[in-house]
Parts: sequence; C-alpha cells; structure tokens
Amino acid sequence: MSSRSLTTSRNGGQPATSRKGMLDPFRTLRMDFDQLWDEFFDMGRPAFSKVAAFNPSVDVTETGKQIVIKADLPGMEDKDIDLEIDGDLLTLRGERSEEKEEGDDQHRRVVERSYGRFERSMRLPFAPGDKDVDTSFRKGVLTVKIKKPKELESKARKIAINGE
Repeated sequence: MSSRSLTTSRNGGQPATSRKGMLDPFRTLRMDFDQLWDEFFDMGRPAFSKVAAFNPSVDVTETGKQIVIKADLPGMEDKDIDLEIDGDLLTLRGERSEEKEEGDDQHRRVVERSYGRFERSMRLPFAPGDKDVDTSFRKGVLTVKIKKPKELESKARKIAINGE
C-alpha cells in the first residue's frame, strides 16, 4: 500500500496535473503540504470556535542597576497571581477566569478572549535576594523590578571623543 493511498487530497483524490495534462509531482507535493498545514492549525473547526489558552504578554528590560519585567494581565486581580523566585528561576502563575453573570441567558456568538491557567518562567542571570525584588500591580499590568547585585551592575562610563 502506498503512502499516497492513506491521505486524501483537496482535488478528490485525482492526480495533480499540469496545464499540459502531464503529472506534476511538485504540485502534488505542494497540495499535500497545504492540506497538512491546514489540518494541523484548523483541526476541522470553524475559526470562531477555537479556544486559545491565556498566555500573558511579557516585556523584559534591563538597565545598569535592575531588570524590569512587565506582564499584561487584563481582567485579573493581584490575588489571582502567584509570583515565585527559586534561586535564579522566576515563575509567574495564575488563572484568568471567564466573567459570568448570574442568570445569564445570553447566547454567545463570538468568543475571542482567552481564559485559563498560565505559567511563564524565565531564568535570571543571578539569584536575587528577597529585598532585591519590588512588585506593583496597576491597571492590569504586573511590574517586577529586580535589583542587580553590585558585581553585575553596569560600570559603563561616557568617554569623550576628540574631534579634529
């Protein structure tokens, strides 16, 4: 049994032909890849029924004295968030729950916002102490500022450039 007989194609199983009526193996290969790609991402569901797990966006910036991490957590409260540092591994966990109203008889047509548990971890270039971490949570944005140890602080200095 050939592997070709195990797959279905978009053209109803007919061999791919070129304009001149000859078999075109590259067209067949392209069609098979297109179908595989579509099945992998589509899973046979309509676009609006896809449910994506919530995964917050994170920005990480570094200055000479600290690392600043900002995570977008819209619709969440600080009690729904768990921040942990174990050695040099920082882990952010939480769960964004769907908002439901009591006696809600509405039939939803389109749901694009995502919900669910999330966990993001990142390795830091050092293991911070408890007093080196400062956090704030305002308007759905968690900000974590981590002070660098003295030996890692930037010792860069401006050098004058002499012109002609």
